Amino acid sequence: MKLEYKNSNLIYKKLKLTDYEEFNNLFYSCFKKRISFKFFKWRYFSDKSSFCYGVFYCSKLIANIGLVSNKINNKTKDNSLSRHSSMVLKKYRGKGIFSNLSQKVKKMIINKISLVCMWPNKKNFSNFEIDKNYLIKKKYYLYKSFSKKNKINQTINYNIKNLFKFKDYIIENNNFFLKDFDYFKKRYLLYKKNEYSINEFKYKNLKSFFIIKKNYDSSGYCNVVLEHFGSNKIKLRHFSCLISEKNKLVFLSKKKIYKHNFKLLYNLKFNIGFLKNKNKNYKKFFLNNNEICLGDTDIFITI
Repeated sequence: MKLEYKNSNLIYKKLKLTDYEEFNNLFYSCFKKRISFKFFKWRYFSDKSSFCYGVFYCSKLIANIGLVSNKINNKTKDNSLSRHSSMVLKKYRGKGIFSNLSQKVKKMIINKISLVCMWPNKKNFSNFEIDKNYLIKKKYYLYKSFSKKNKINQTINYNIKNLFKFKDYIIENNNFFLKDFDYFKKRYLLYKKNEYSINEFKYKNLKSFFIIKKNYDSSGYCNVVLEHFGSNKIKLRHFSCLISEKNKLVFLSKKKIYKHNFKLLYNLKFNIGFLKNKNKNYKKFFLNNNEICLGDTDIFITI
């Protein structure tokens, strides 16, 4: 798409902490939600690789792409960037500004990483203009379960601060992203830790853990399953206990579920874009059943 503002006062640059107010204003204009300064700092300035890159028109931020650094759970522990907070002020949509911004960001990162992870939706479906032959698209389903609470609980809830006590159970498994203790610490202990809890289930000599967030929607409070660690052998058994113990449980599924007490909320798309040509074995790894969790997205992060 041809850029209509080519000769105007458009400035492309990496955002600084001092640009928080402009970022917050743009986010509210696009999504009708406010961003806290703590979230802005934690999400995009807590490491050297994460950042926001935006377009300013006469000192006003009109478009932005946020990129969050994560390691991939493969043999070489490749670095990746997940795209978040991608937005354009309504007045400037359809004018080539976001496409031009994407091209500039792509050039910035193409020599540093091999792939970009994206969560397309109705307001954000661009794929950095990556050719379809270099894209892997996956589809997930977000459900809410309803059940009557059992009299006897088989699971135990802990404050998220107890994560350190369960450190030895956080081991490499079949997650798409590398989920070591440093990941869990950064994701759940450094920002809004009062909103998360750990749910433990024991079976014989095995232990399984889910990280859960209390979330409020139009129907009241619900429990959102964000993450799992511990034994995969009893994960499904643990999850079944959660469904029976907690009414209104929100979770992600790779398949459609046809049960009367399960309500489909919406579909969630996850795209993997390769910035460099890779061999078939490398791409095959990303087609396998590597787990994606709700904790990998920004959907249930209190901003």
